[in-house]
Amino acid sequence: TYNEPMPCESLTQSVCDLALGFGESEGSKMARPFGVALLVAGWDSKGPVLYHTDPSGTYTRFDAKAIGAGSEGAQTALQEQYHQKLSLAEAETMAVTILKQVMEDKVDVTNVEVASVSMPAEVAVPP
Repeated sequence: TYNEPMPCESLTQSVCDLALGFGESEGSKMARPFGVALLVAGWDSKGPVLYHTDPSGTYTRFDAKAIGAGSEGAQTALQEQYHQKLSLAEAETMAVTILKQVMEDKVDVTNVEVASVSMPAEVAVPP
């Protein structure tokens, strides 16, 4: 609308507001339009950000977060192994290793996809 970047938190808040207000219209019997948890990743002026939304329309910021089947075990492993000094390659290896530990199916290219979010160099925040 204003031809300027939208902060990741504002986007996440907007999605959650939509979920919260979905069932409020008169005669509406539906609630929780998405019915799923979402991970929203992006970056802002301070660096990379990750938000977890739940079906009720609330959100929380995390450094690392697991959702879905096996998320309890994966979240425990993330809490033990994640730290701010991880390189991207180390973080990707850690994530896939944790998936191998908690997934019932064998991890392969048909059921796992790895993506990363990086900041453009012109807005990168100094360390």
